[in-house]
Amino acid sequence: MPKFLEMYGWRFFAVMFDLLNEPFHIHVTDKGKKECKYWVIPDGHMQLAYNRGFSTADRNKIERAIKENLPTILNQYKTYCDENNIKPTYKTLR
Repeated sequence: MPKFLEMYGWRFFAVMFDLLNEPFHIHVTDKGKKECKYWVIPDGHMQLAYNRGFSTADRNKIERAIKENLPTILNQYKTYCDENNIKPTYKTLR
């Protein structure tokens, strides 16, 4: 599982199997008690896919962290895909 970032005691990561079957997204967890998933679009937009336990205030912090670190996260994602012969794919928002 590639880890993109660790902030506020939360881990921002992807799941290898997901990268093969879904557009780019980031899972966020606080060591397993709470988890959420965001679809991420390279232009900086994101969409909450699901949330299990994070408060609105926490989700706002998560979204800010993703936006502030998006260039690094996207670079890590592309590098990980290149190293594993995965074609990067991105979701488009409707």
